[in-house]
Parts: sequence; C-alpha cells; structure tokens
Amino acid sequence: MLISIASLPFNSGYNGANYDFYIEASNGKWSEYLYRMSPTGTRALIYSKANFTESFGGPEVGPGYVKLRLNLDSINSPSIYGLSFYTSKSLQSNEVRDFTAWVAVPPHDIDVVTNPKDMAIRQGEELLIPPKIFNTFSNAVTSIKFFNGKNTSIKFFNSSGLTVYIEKLQPPLLKVKVSPQTPVGVYTVPFTASLLIRTTDPNLPTFNDTATGSVDPEFQVSKKYPTTGNIIGLANLTIRVLPPLTVNEQFTGFWGSYGQVVTFLGAGLVGSFTTVLIDRLKNRKKHKE
Repeated sequence: MLISIASLPFNSGYNGANYDFYIEASNGKWSEYLYRMSPTGTRALIYSKANFTESFGGPEVGPGYVKLRLNLDSINSPSIYGLSFYTSKSLQSNEVRDFTAWVAVPPHDIDVVTNPKDMAIRQGEELLIPPKIFNTFSNAVTSIKFFNGKNTSIKFFNSSGLTVYIEKLQPPLLKVKVSPQTPVGVYTVPFTASLLIRTTDPNLPTFNDTATGSVDPEFQVSKKYPTTGNIIGLANLTIRVLPPLTVNEQFTGFWGSYGQVVTFLGAGLVGSFTTVLIDRLKNRKKHKE
C-alpha cells in the first residue's frame, strides 16, 4: 500500500506517496518492506523483514489475500493520512500494476468555500459560482457528480426549478438557474467531488536507492506508469432563493449604482443652461444699449 501523509507539503513524496509498504513473494519466499519516498524517486529503507516463511491459509497470507500490518509509529504516527492499495506482477523488467483509488483515514468530506459565503439568487435569475472545492489532500478537481433523489446525474442538479450545471472543472465553475416559479427558501445541493492526489513530474530523474546503492527497477516502472489516483468525498452547496426585486428595490438599486452619475450629469446640464441664460441676458442688455 502507498501512504500519503496529510501534514506533509504537496509533492513531498513520489507520485503522491510518502511511504511504500509491501509484502513481496520471490522464489517461494516472502519479504516485507517499508520505504520512505522522495520527490526525485530516491527512497530510504525504514523497515524490512526478509525471507520469512508463511504458508497459504496462515494468519498473514491466504488464498487471494495478504494482510498488511503496519505500526503507525514507524511513520511518525500521523493523525490524517491517505491510502492506496495495489498489486503487481513482474517478470524480469516487465511489470503490471493495479491500484485502488485513494481513501482518507479517517474519512474526510470535501470542503466548499464560496464568496460571498451566503450564496443568494432571485427567482428568474442566473448566477455563476466559482467555488473552492478541496480537502486535506488536494484541490485538483477531476469530476463532480450531483444527486437527484436516488439517482446520480453527472451534468446537473435540479430541484423545484433550481438547476445547477457544471460550467468548468478546473478551476470549478458552476451555473445556477432559478425559474420564476421556484419557491423561496434555502436549497442544499449535494454532490461528490473527485480530487487528484498531488503527484510529482514523472520526468524527474531517478537517483540511486539509499539502501542498495542502485536504481530499483520498480522506480523505472513508476516513471512509466505513475501511481496517480483520486480521492472522493461528499460535499454540499447551499443556495438561498429570494423573491424578485420590487419596484422600490429596483429604483433604490438603480439610484445606489447610478445616482451619483445622474446627479453629476444633472449638475452639468444645469450649469450649462445657466451659462447660456446669462450670456443671452448680457446680449439683450447690450442690444438695448
């Protein structure tokens, strides 16, 4: 299994993982290893148990499974971490891997932050919302899925005429449409978000293994097939639907936005009219003289 430590900076490990812990079968013997990973591909051996005997059907290794037991003290007892499990099959320099999605321990929901915090929209209007969607491990959104009752809709959410669409994923941008008949009130829009676990550049150079002094073939394979993955969590977006503006509110809003301009233009017109009037009076006086 690969382990990502939430308290460490993004890109501090290799392909999203800070530790790699695995049990390996080779030439009929089992070995157990725990490595600390670095962004460049260098790894440091933390723990190993080589050539131990364990028959199928025993407490640790059975038909189709291997129990992974890791003391958290060996990785500094993190309070929040992510796990991705994998299996691999290799023959000489060829290797095939199969990875699970990343899971958070303990389980983490997705955080949603909007500006302003209280999103409000009036009946019959549209609104674009650029929310910040993230959790402890990542903010790189790869997918959003809404819920409509028991069904899941990838593209949109709809309830009583309030519709939420996905305009863009990175950075996230949502469009909200409210029909004139949508009841006034507070609406909760539930969805799941899939976030990419931060990874390093697979083109980075791979340095020698600090334990053996040589480049491990596993890292050559990792550079070709990066161990990237997604972590999925639940989130809610809260939207308040308001009634349409009254005539007085529309006038107040218009005057608040353009009143100063109107006053300035009005003052300019009055000033110009006054100047013209004074000039005409002067001309009449001269004419009489």
